[in-house]
Amino acid sequence: MKNNSEGLEVIDDFLPKDVANYLERLYVREKEWERIDQVRESHYQHVFKNDSDYFPKEDEHYLAKFNRSRRLEVKIAHVFKKYFEPKLIEFSQKKLLEFDTRCYKLDHEDFYRTHVDDYAGTVGCVYYLTKRWCWDWGGILHIGERDDELTSIFPKFNRIVIHDMKKFRFNHFISPVTNYAKQSRYSIVSFNK
Repeated sequence: MKNNSEGLEVIDDFLPKDVANYLERLYVREKEWERIDQVRESHYQHVFKNDSDYFPKEDEHYLAKFNRSRRLEVKIAHVFKKYFEPKLIEFSQKKLLEFDTRCYKLDHEDFYRTHVDDYAGTVGCVYYLTKRWCWDWGGILHIGERDDELTSIFPKFNRIVIHDMKKFRFNHFISPVTNYAKQSRYSIVSFNK
């Protein structure tokens, strides 16, 4: 796995256990989720354009299916400010002025097709909140580091993945959550400038 000097860092046990448990409980109890079913017909022609034979071509559509809770984003703001913002600033080695934080939930058949996030900010992160997950339930972050080779990052509870979107621009996708997954896949995602 790449480290901070290469633009990507994975940190396990990121938050104190009581804080991680608090966030997980908020997610489990949350009832107001907005269903998002994205179709971006021309994104592979410009925003997500790539030259690889192994990723989507210009005639394909970017698709994503997931749930978002804006109410939960307000509830977690104090935790994000206290724990996440200092780490993201330290990682980026520059002052970040804007933090766009999102609370997501993936259920059966939810996914994100191949994309890059460098248009959304300079430093991004994904933090995982589901306590029990299995590899074959899907919902795995796959990073295309080379044309025909992927690195897969498991959505382990209390794990954060931080990346410098300018230094390490990579195609990535989230595999579909299977119909036999026994729970939802929870995450906090942020794009920061």
